[in-house]
Amino acid sequence: MIIEILAAIAGTYYIKNRPTDRVTRWFVIFLWMTVLVETVCSYAPIAYFSEYKYFSFVECTYFADNVWIYNVSAIASFSFLSYYFYTFLKGRLIRRGVKYAIISYIFSSVLYLLIFEGIFFRELSQFSNIVGTLLLLTVIVIFYFQLLKSDLILNLKFFLPFYISIGVLIFNLVITPIDIFEDFYSGENILFSKFKNMAYLFSNLFMYSSFILGFMICRSKKSY
Repeated sequence: MIIEILAAIAGTYYIKNRPTDRVTRWFVIFLWMTVLVETVCSYAPIAYFSEYKYFSFVECTYFADNVWIYNVSAIASFSFLSYYFYTFLKGRLIRRGVKYAIISYIFSSVLYLLIFEGIFFRELSQFSNIVGTLLLLTVIVIFYFQLLKSDLILNLKFFLPFYISIGVLIFNLVITPIDIFEDFYSGENILFSKFKNMAYLFSNLFMYSSFILGFMICRSKKSY
C-alpha cells in the first residue's frame, strides 16, 4: 500500500505543475480512490486476525469478507482505465466502438453479479476480471498501434500515458492468469499461495513504480 500512496503523491505533485491536464487529474483521483479502497478493505483482515475484537459487527455476516468491495472496485477500475486510454484514441469509428464496449462491459458485469448474487459476497467475479482485462488490453493495443503511426513515437520519453500503459499492461498480463488458475488450486496449496503473493507484490511494485517514474520524468515537460 505504501507504493500506492507514493504513486498518488507523485501524481498530485505532477498535477500541481500541470494544472490544465484534466485527463491526468482524473487518473490521480483514481489513484487516491485506490488507496481509499485498500484502506477500507483492511477491516476484514483486522477483524479476522483480532478474532473479531475489532469490527465485531461484521462477524457471521456477508460483510465478514471484503470481496464485495473488490468486485465493485474491479468493474470501476477496468472501466476507468479503459476510458483513460480511450481519451487518447483517434478516429470517430474506433472511439465509438471503444465507448460502447466500455458501456457494455459495465452493464454486463453488473448484470452478472445481479444474476449470480451469491458471487458478490463470496468470491471475486471471474467474469468482471477476464472480460475487463480483455477490454483493457484491447484498448491499450489500439493505443499502441496509433502511437506507432503518429509523431508521438519520437517523444515517448515525455509522454505520460506510455508509462501508465506499460505498468497496467504488465500487471494485468501477470495477475489475470493467476486469478483464473486459482480456482484449480485449493486454499491449502502453500506453494501456489506463496507464488500468488509474490506475483502480486512484484506486479504492484512494477506498475506503481512505472506511474511514479512517468510522473517524475514528465512533470516539467509537455505531455504531448
